[in-house]
Formats: sequence, structure tokens, C-alpha cells
Amino acid sequence: MPAPERNPLRPLAALLRRHTRTLSGLVLLGLLALGGMATMRWLSDPVRFPLSVVEVKGEFRYLRKAALQAAVAPAVSGGFFTVDVAAIRVAAERLPWVYRASVKRIWPASLQIAIAEQQPVAHWGEHGYLNAHGEAFVPGRPADTPDLPMLNGPAGQEKKVLEQYHRVVGALAPIGLQVQRLALDERRAWQVTLDNGVVLRLGRAEPWQRLARLVRAWPEVFAGRVAELQAVDLRYSNGFSVLWQTLATGTGRDKPGQRG
Repeated sequence: MPAPERNPLRPLAALLRRHTRTLSGLVLLGLLALGGMATMRWLSDPVRFPLSVVEVKGEFRYLRKAALQAAVAPAVSGGFFTVDVAAIRVAAERLPWVYRASVKRIWPASLQIAIAEQQPVAHWGEHGYLNAHGEAFVPGRPADTPDLPMLNGPAGQEKKVLEQYHRVVGALAPIGLQVQRLALDERRAWQVTLDNGVVLRLGRAEPWQRLARLVRAWPEVFAGRVAELQAVDLRYSNGFSVLWQTLATGTGRDKPGQRG
């Protein structure tokens, strides 16, 4: 039997159908993209979705609300969908008294800025403070914080100095002594100043063992004589020296130091 004749137009028709489907898909995608862009332009128009409320949340003791508003105002621009919340957060956190800031949109027209204020736990150097994490910050104006301890040390040692301050406070509490100042100098030597002005020189080597030695000796050596005490030098391997001061009824000269 003779072979059936093949229609030469059939492959061409199939090819056209495949290309037509592909072209239709591309056209549909293009239309969707155009529609999406038009929608975004419509949503981005601040005239249609303006911000009408900017709410600031937080408990402020040191931070001035006016300073915060002035800092974030340049970044609060655009509409609900276009306002740059990251830029607002960065602007707020540049303020020294701001520890953390978070910014979020609240439908339909509000922006909420939540502020966690820095909580100073100690003075650091002449003008700065430390927070509870041992992070230093320097505010533009000093705060009324007379009861905070004074801590000093090289840059980068803030957290260590704060940790050792708590250690010293705990060590001296059983004998009723309160710490006013703790300093770490450039040679890594420690010095403690009590709230009555007495200076404890701990030095560099094994300072906390030296402090423990003082605590053990305190009831026997210093009981009843705290008012006469001026300084204790603990930078000895097996003892300490004491500098006593003459009371107001005396000559006003220091008595010779004693070796513990």
C-alpha cells in the first residue's frame, strides 16, 4: 500500500501554537508587571496614604522628648508605605541617652517610635557614664546622678572595671565599707576609694587576694579607728601598710605608717 501523504503544514501549525502560548504568557507577565508598578506608585503616593500620627513611647528620665523629635523629624517623610523606618531608628539611636529604638507602622496612618532609654549605673571618667552592660556613653549634658559610683580606666576596659566594681562592693559589704570610686590605671593597677575618703591601693598582682587579706584583718586592726584611717597600701606579698591621720584635736600631721 502506498504511504499516506504527510501534511507539510502540520509541523508549522504546531510550532505556531507553542509560540503563541509562550507569547501569551509573556504578554500576561508584562501586564502583571505594569499593573504591579502602577499599584506601587498609587500606594506610594503620600497624598493618598499620609502619616497623621507619630507616637513616641518610653519612660524618659534623662532624654528630652524635644531633642528626640528634632533628631527624627528629617527622616519622617513620605507616606505610610514609603517612610523609611530604618532611617528613623538610626536617627533616634544617635542620641546619647537612647539605648535602643524600634519603629513600626500602624495601619492606617500611624508611626510608633518606641525608645529604651540609657540607664546609667556609674560615672565613667570625667564626662561619661556606663550602663548595666558596661557600655560607655557620653551625653551632651550631665545628668543629676550624685549617688552613682565613679569608675575610671583605659578605653576598652569599661566592662571589666564595672564587673570588678561589683566584686569589690561584695567583698567589702560584710565589714560595712562602701565604695565610692574604683580606678584602673594605665599600668593595670587598681585603687579603691571608700565613701569616707579612705584609699585602698591594690596594685596589679592578685588584687582580689589582697583585698580579702584586708577584710580578714579589718576587725582586729581597724575596729574603732576608722575615723583615723587615711589609706591602706596592700601592695605587699604578706601584709599591708597603714597611713593614719591625726584628728582635728591633734597636730594635723600624719602619723607614721604601720606594716600589717
